[in-house]
Amino acid sequence: MSHTTKFFSDEYKNHILLGINTTAPARVIKYNPTTFRADLQPLFLTSDKEGSVYKQSPIYEAPVMKHCQSDIKDGSVVFYSCAQRSLANLNGTEFIDPDSHVLFSDNDAIVIGVWEA
Repeated sequence: MSHTTKFFSDEYKNHILLGINTTAPARVIKYNPTTFRADLQPLFLTSDKEGSVYKQSPIYEAPVMKHCQSDIKDGSVVFYSCAQRSLANLNGTEFIDPDSHVLFSDNDAIVIGVWEA
């Protein structure tokens, strides 16, 4: 296997896959029970090319699914999922024109569960 092939099959693949936000744990910084929105601190650490490890940026105003609303509170550990496309135009059961090319953004995170350890 050539060095170029190895780069694309290992480093490039990992870089791409680690850049896709799917489902991850977070700590609730602040929950607003009136708006059903939570500020989250993702718990997965990330690293740069030099190997320095750091926290991810907080996620603000993530909607909380109805089945989680009675269990969530400040300090809870939750799981959030990032929608495949922008949720900015979500309106009931109407079809959505995503109006964006952004994919799997933390800005479209939704709290899908509360972790009970």
